[in-house]
Amino acid sequence: MSSAVADDRPFAPGRPRDASIDTAVLDATLRHLARDGFARLSLSAIAADAGTTRPALYRRWKDKTALAVDAVAHLAKVDPPVLSGEPFTDLVAELTHFRHCIGEAAALPLVGLMLGDGVSAQVRQQYVDEIVAPRRARIRACLEAAIERGQLPADADLPIAASFLTGSWYSLALVGAEVPDDWALRAARLVWLACGGDDPTA
Repeated sequence: MSSAVADDRPFAPGRPRDASIDTAVLDATLRHLARDGFARLSLSAIAADAGTTRPALYRRWKDKTALAVDAVAHLAKVDPPVLSGEPFTDLVAELTHFRHCIGEAAALPLVGLMLGDGVSAQVRQQYVDEIVAPRRARIRACLEAAIERGQLPADADLPIAASFLTGSWYSLALVGAEVPDDWALRAARLVWLACGGDDPTA
């Protein structure tokens, strides 16, 4: 843990925000989410771990929900999936990365929180814009690339297919079922076949 405490003064007009503090806080939030879960997430503990102060966190994030959303989005951005240019392989990579991001930050409770009434519309939109929409766009891009290459038919129902992929993970996690190690491959193969493609693993 850093021994230095970040400057806690309000930002003066034109004073740039210290990106190093943001990164330290987001990294600390991910560690605390993974260790303690969302319900026990402590802003004071995160601030201490990041070498800053609780007021400094509140100047940057509305509440701990907004901070947790930003941290999970940060994880997805700093550790992107490695893509090959082959649509099915890249689809499996996206799903593997999705699982990594949810599991690494123990972020499943955030999904349920976004469906409830206790979260502000602004934070919910942040979650959609920074986490859900980019993931769906990348998954859809993999499927569209498969259509362009003739690997999937042009009339494949991509919006539903994309929802099935990540939705299958959530449904398993929700009931406490163990998600198979090869979930990403199996989910991608099942949807690929359902869209009318040939077995990509044959």
